[in-house]
Order: sequence, then C-alpha cells, then structure tokens
Amino acid sequence: MPEQRKLIVDFHTHVYDRKDYVPMLAETAHNLGINKLCIGGGEPRYGLATNETVIEEADAYPELFVPFALLRPGLDGPGDVERMHGNGFMGLKMGAPAAPYDSAAFFPVLQAAEALRLPVLFHTRILPVTPLDRANNISGDLARPIHLDPLARQLPDLKIIGTGLGAPWFEEAAALLQVHDNIFFDLSKIQLRERGSHFFKLLLGMESEDKWEEAPQNKWWKQIVFGTASINRDIPFIERDYQRLFRALVLPENVISDVMGDNAMRLLEGAP
Repeated sequence: MPEQRKLIVDFHTHVYDRKDYVPMLAETAHNLGINKLCIGGGEPRYGLATNETVIEEADAYPELFVPFALLRPGLDGPGDVERMHGNGFMGLKMGAPAAPYDSAAFFPVLQAAEALRLPVLFHTRILPVTPLDRANNISGDLARPIHLDPLARQLPDLKIIGTGLGAPWFEEAAALLQVHDNIFFDLSKIQLRERGSHFFKLLLGMESEDKWEEAPQNKWWKQIVFGTASINRDIPFIERDYQRLFRALVLPENVISDVMGDNAMRLLEGAP
C-alpha cells in the first residue's frame, strides 16, 4: 500500500507587485509539493501587491491559493472586514501598526474577524526601513508579541498568528504559546531557524534527555505553522531549513505533519 502523501500548507506567503510573479510562485509550490499557500499582499512601499491583485490571483488558482486581505490598522473598520470576507478572503493580515496591536482602536475590526472566524496574521518582526517610516510612525516596539496577549484574553475565539516567533522577542512569543491556545506562530525568520535545536530546547525549558513526544511542552508544536514569508526562489531553502530543524530535534512524524500542514488546516477550517 503506497504511503499517504503529507499535507503541506505555507501559511505566510507574500505576493509581490510583479506581473510574472504569481505563475513563478505556483510553479515553486508545485515543485515542492506544497498543497496550499495563504497568499497576501501588503504596503506598496515593501513592493507587495494590492488586495485586489491577491483576490484575482486566488481566483486564478482556486485549488492552490488561500487569499488573505491586508487590514490597515486604524484605517479599516468592521464593515471593511465584512466586505473582505464577502469578496472571498479567508483570512486577514496586519502589519506596520501606528499603535500597539492591543490598542482599543483596533478591537472593533478584530471583533469582526472573530465573529467571522477569520484567522489574523500579525507581523511581529521588525520591518525593513523605508523613506515613509517617519510619516507612518513605524516602530518595531508597536508590533512586539506581548501586544497579542491582551487580544488573546479579550477575544478568546480570535485565531491569532504571529510571524517569525516574534523575532527578536523569541522568549515573549514562546511564553504566549504556553498560556494561550488561540495564539500561533510561524518560524519564518531565518536567524531563528539557524539557531538550532539547543535554542528551541531552552525556549521550551526542556532538559536534553527529555523526549519530545513525552514532554508537556509538546502542546507547543500544535501552535506552530509552516510559513516562509519570502520571495519564491527562497522558499525551497526555507522548507529545507524547517526539515533540518525537525531532524535536529528528532521530532515525531505526527508533530512534523502538524507543523507542515495540519495545524494550518485546522485554523482555516475554523476547528477549535
């Protein structure tokens, strides 16, 4: 009997503002055996596509792409969230906030996302520098993982996903995973994946002789999703880095399957 093919879902994929980009992204996914990609655009200053382009590309590859809409903190309201959902978006993404993510001004839109069971991807890493940063009040401190803590407490049914395990605030992100069931993170920051298995064991508070499948911290891996957050030509190297980390940690196959696809599908399907 042939071995069942494992599901692979890239939960954090960028769409760049280039006409030839999406066919190349689709080809990369096909070559790597990726089943689904959650695609999202972003601010033009980062070279990313608009929401309109994202939904058009998702319609062109309906079996492959899951569209996420850029939600502009402080500018979009609950009605915009409902409109995005009605237009076919299956998730939202937020980044470059002008106030902390747990600002009271953002709660109405996040409550709308919670009601519609839309997962929200929060950019919790330091952003690249652009000439518009001063005018937009860009500060990495506003996007720190700790600002997700009040959201998880006040909006317990909101599906919250942070990026790069909160790099460089890894300890904050790891602590959030230990106490909140509705917070998830991807490992998209390359400096994070290169730190190796010992770094992850320290984050989890594990002794070297512990076995992953027997440790209480195993719950942690139910809240990690595969995400690349990079241009298509780098995705194969990022996928390789994930696999290298899994081997170094000697993770069981069921845990690897959770991270590479099953956790993401539970988020997208709205399962608790």
